[in-house]
Amino acid sequence: MNFNYKLFAIIFNIFNFFPIKKDEISFIIEGNSFDGNLKYIKKELDTRGYFKYNFIYKDKFSFNNIKSFKFFFEMIFFLLEFFIIKTYKLAKSKYIFLNDNFFPMAYMNFSEDTLVIQLWHAPGAFKKFGFEILDDNNIKNLFKLIGPKIDYLFVSSNNLSKIYQKAFCVDENKILALGTPRIDYYFNKNNNNSENIMKIKNKFEKAYPEIKGKKIVLYAPTFRTNKELNDNISNHFNGNLFQRELGDKYCLFFKSHPKFNISKIDNSIDVSEYENLQELLLISDILITDYSSVMIEYSILSKPIIFYPFDLDYYSNNERGFYFDYNNVPGPIAKNTKDIINIIQNNHFDMGKIDSFSNKNHEYLDDKSSKRIIDYLFGKDN
Repeated sequence: MNFNYKLFAIIFNIFNFFPIKKDEISFIIEGNSFDGNLKYIKKELDTRGYFKYNFIYKDKFSFNNIKSFKFFFEMIFFLLEFFIIKTYKLAKSKYIFLNDNFFPMAYMNFSEDTLVIQLWHAPGAFKKFGFEILDDNNIKNLFKLIGPKIDYLFVSSNNLSKIYQKAFCVDENKILALGTPRIDYYFNKNNNNSENIMKIKNKFEKAYPEIKGKKIVLYAPTFRTNKELNDNISNHFNGNLFQRELGDKYCLFFKSHPKFNISKIDNSIDVSEYENLQELLLISDILITDYSSVMIEYSILSKPIIFYPFDLDYYSNNERGFYFDYNNVPGPIAKNTKDIINIIQNNHFDMGKIDSFSNKNHEYLDDKSSKRIIDYLFGKDN
């Protein structure tokens, strides 16, 4: 992939001799869908005037999918678009927004008139990420080259500045706690109201009549880099026992991490393909997770969270590790499905702990994070 990065950067640097266009804005996107922080920034931009948008999807940044002559010619067309048209627009952009790392940046020379803005794709910080989890010295060097090219890194809280400084190799004075755009959704009265919540629930009840009138428990574990552990996540949750003990009042939704396909849990409704995580969090009455940043987002809603780290020792020692002591999570820790059932049956939740956790991770709890960021970048009069 290093060749791809350098090729992209060489072409970008050639186009960089042309003047910047103030109405050109580029988004460099993690995954295949335009969502999360970038989506809400664009919504705010749309209220400020007319802009020409350029969308670059990182997951398409590969030569590895050529399987046939027909696909080969399609790929050639795509690569011409990706490496010429999109790269040209990127080089001409006044503003470049990212929600993840983009390794070609290590070799790209940006105009002094361009602002590179890192939004990341999750609020807060719990499990380690970025530079701090790297073992590969080549990738570490890429991070060190990319960091100084970031003009602004927007985070959800001042408490997290040191963490993000190390994760992205940026100067701390470039980090601003103006909020996380994606949480605007939860404070928008058009979304977080009983009528809309019922509308979303009705959509699921129509597809799954058996859940009508029941509370929703959402199990959303994070991924493991160990494929065997990842494939076996569903084996650690006894869906049949959950249904037998709680099925009269509760239904179980299972959402695996979008990076991986994990086998379904018995007696659960698999919502892994349902792209709108925010709607799922809004309609869920209880969240079960392990190390996922979804806990930080869900804490905004002041609803119960159960923590189920069935492989805690392995994960903390061999995967990412954490920024904080796991025993201080804002909810009960379960060791098995029986524990989960007992916690729900006995309502063992400390809501004050959840609210405190949310406040630590969010400087602002409102629907104006996107507005604050664009105000800062463009000026309040724009």
